[in-house]
Amino acid sequence: MLRILRRALVPLLILALAVGGFLALRATGPESPPREASERTWPVRAITAEPGTHRPIVMLNGRVRSPSNALLRAAVAGEVAAVPARAGQRVAAGDVLVRLDPREAQLLLDQREAERREQESALVSEQVRARFDRSALARERELLEIAERGLRRAQSLRADNVGSEADVDAARERVQQVSLTVDSRERAVAEAPARIAQAEARLERARAAEAQARIDLERTTIRAAFDARIVEVEVAEGERARPGDPLLRLFALDDLEIRASLPEPLLARIRELLAQGAALPARARVDGQEVTAELLRLEGETRAGEAGLRGVFRIQAGGESLPLNRFVQLRLRLPPEPDSVAVPFEALFGRDQIFRIRDGRLEPLSVRRLGQLVDDDGNTLALIRHPDVRAGDRLLATRLPNAVAGLRVDVQDRDAAP
Repeated sequence: MLRILRRALVPLLILALAVGGFLALRATGPESPPREASERTWPVRAITAEPGTHRPIVMLNGRVRSPSNALLRAAVAGEVAAVPARAGQRVAAGDVLVRLDPREAQLLLDQREAERREQESALVSEQVRARFDRSALARERELLEIAERGLRRAQSLRADNVGSEADVDAARERVQQVSLTVDSRERAVAEAPARIAQAEARLERARAAEAQARIDLERTTIRAAFDARIVEVEVAEGERARPGDPLLRLFALDDLEIRASLPEPLLARIRELLAQGAALPARARVDGQEVTAELLRLEGETRAGEAGLRGVFRIQAGGESLPLNRFVQLRLRLPPEPDSVAVPFEALFGRDQIFRIRDGRLEPLSVRRLGQLVDDDGNTLALIRHPDVRAGDRLLATRLPNAVAGLRVDVQDRDAAP
């Protein structure tokens, strides 16, 4: 038993001696100096700010529109006799676009002319009748005077017991008959102006109907009202056209616009410039051709899916070959901006933040975006302004995902040109 106990205590004794020796060595060993915490420095590029007067440009995307985009419809019914117009064709004012069969319109015009001649005859008849009634009234009044004298004579003879009572009654009946005739004629004379006015009104209606029929006959030939380009032809020869049916669509060549969405941050500035009457020219290159335009106004509503408004640019030159709804990229030139700084887009963080480098650390600045600028090498830069940016300030020009205020940076190369 003692032997077994001795065998169990030997390993425990050895383990206790080893732990004790390790603790003694650790307590008497030299202490290592604590590690100093190091701050990471980020290598970056920088540009030197050079404030000055620059004329910003704004890149806009728009489409060609025309206020004179007309859909021509049939005004009269008829068979389509000919369609000289073709989609995409350029036509001059007065050119024939569509011809309808004129026979139906011609028959209606003949009918209206006959009705007009009938009403002219009716008016002449009423005028002749009025003259006859006036002449007859004078003669019938003379007959009435004669009948009245006869009545007085018969009454006198009857008073002298020379004439009979029957003669008096006959004379009195004659007076009554002539009086009725005079009254009827006076009524006819009094109504003559009204009858003539009615006849004249009927004649005017007949003339108006004839004029309308003549216009309808002219409308069987559809002509271009202005220099235009055909967009689409809706009918073909042999079809039956009814009033209101679409025939073709065209737009004026000298009345073209480009409608482009304007950036929300620049809307207030553009409104101010428009109110001041400032010229806001724009240029675009489409199919190798230079197009010049000018911003005239802003649209009156915000379209669905857009935050800002659209500007309406009137094309001044170079738009002769532009099709409707063509996509156009415009360069809008704004008035010169003093104390502005051109920076690469890598220097912008978010919409309106840059970082200035001071003593090797980043300092955030909220700037005002003024537009863009194209330098002599053709590079597109952002144009900004901040009242605290001075000439010689070094601005961060590297896209750092973790750029925050106070971040330590190290400019690795020479200052980059803006």
